[in-house]
Amino acid sequence: MNAAEAVPNLFRSMKSLCPVVAAAVAVVSACSSDSYKSGTGTYSLTRADFVEVHSVAPRIADYAITDDGSRLVLTTPKYADWMEKADTLYRAVMYYNQKEDGRTEVVSLAAIPVLYAKPCEEFEEGVITDPVKFESLWMSANRRYINIGFYLKNGTAEGSQAIHTIGVADEGTVENADGTHTAVYRMYHDQGGVPEYYSSRYYVSIPCKTIDADSVRLLINTYDGGIERVMAVR
Repeated sequence: MNAAEAVPNLFRSMKSLCPVVAAAVAVVSACSSDSYKSGTGTYSLTRADFVEVHSVAPRIADYAITDDGSRLVLTTPKYADWMEKADTLYRAVMYYNQKEDGRTEVVSLAAIPVLYAKPCEEFEEGVITDPVKFESLWMSANRRYINIGFYLKNGTAEGSQAIHTIGVADEGTVENADGTHTAVYRMYHDQGGVPEYYSSRYYVSIPCKTIDADSVRLLINTYDGGIERVMAVR
């Protein structure tokens, strides 16, 4: 089995600096429950999890593994055009209902870009840090991913093909007083000419196995100024 931890083709097909280190992001519409009815409606028991979803064939999912290790077998195969290869795990967020027979009914499934840091000097146009609205940073329960939640300003202009590009720039590793090491990452964001009329939520994940340090210091430029967040990896 292959682990598809590069950015899915959904994102490669758009503007991208490098297929495995930066991605043109698409809005994760599955991460909003605003359209669901409250009470005892169809989606009243729906839950959401970050998962690795398995493709039994190209573009067809048969099960998913949540970040807390639960294996979810789907009631029916789920089609997703960004799952290009068979027998591969893809990073995603999934809304679903658990059925009485123990199987899982998928309500929606959206790809999450997996980003790999690269040295600053490898960004041909320099490290662009257009502002974002930071929401959250957390370690997945299985400690396989650092996840970032944020908002980007969006809008449409007639005839425009503008799109955001998100990536991670590696600024090196520092040694701490206690002998541990911290990787310094900076969030790359190119607004790409997208109009800034409203905000949309996005998520990306960084695989922990690619971080050769005990912790990560993530530097992010926000509309309120620069911030930093530190996350232990080891």
